[in-house]
Amino acid sequence: MQKKTTTRLLLVRHGQTENSREDAFCGVTEIPLTETGHEQARQVAERLRSQTIDALYCSPQIRARQTAEPIAQALKLEIQLREALREMNFGTWENQPRAYLAEHYPLELSHWEEGSWMTQIPEGETQQAVITRVVPCVIELLQQHAGQTVLLVSHKSTLRLLVGHIINMSLPASRCLRLDPGGITEVRLTNDQAQLIYHNDTSHLI
Repeated sequence: MQKKTTTRLLLVRHGQTENSREDAFCGVTEIPLTETGHEQARQVAERLRSQTIDALYCSPQIRARQTAEPIAQALKLEIQLREALREMNFGTWENQPRAYLAEHYPLELSHWEEGSWMTQIPEGETQQAVITRVVPCVIELLQQHAGQTVLLVSHKSTLRLLVGHIINMSLPASRCLRLDPGGITEVRLTNDQAQLIYHNDTSHLI
């Protein structure tokens, strides 16, 4: 009989940026945290300080790295960057507020909001492409840290698609997975069984 090993996966969305505050799409664009975002990162660090966490992995994008820095200091861990954890490329939608897209791309935005599996943002990534790059990375980390606790600092769409995939949600169903700046999600994996312990917990944010 295969021995059961449970691995904790903690997922943190980066803190607030100007784009997230304005509800504008921000994928490959490099944008730093706002002062509120930095404070959210410090509050996440305080929330996690007392936990035993074995490894910290992070998207290479600046908003994620700035969120990871106080966490790494609190936990005395090295920040290990993984390209696969970067945000979805939103192509021509980059830096455009949702209100602008609702006016100029109403059908496409409607399909996106519904989670249509056929959504193709002009010059951007598909949701399937994000899943294809992030899932193998996470599987590798879970195998490397079996029985431990792993923390990932990443982005809204990437984390939504990852969590949805892990708990077997369809793309349309995964649209209900809200992820706020500084929110924390925990998934526990025992062999190939996944349990969502909590999702988008922001109780540590003041």
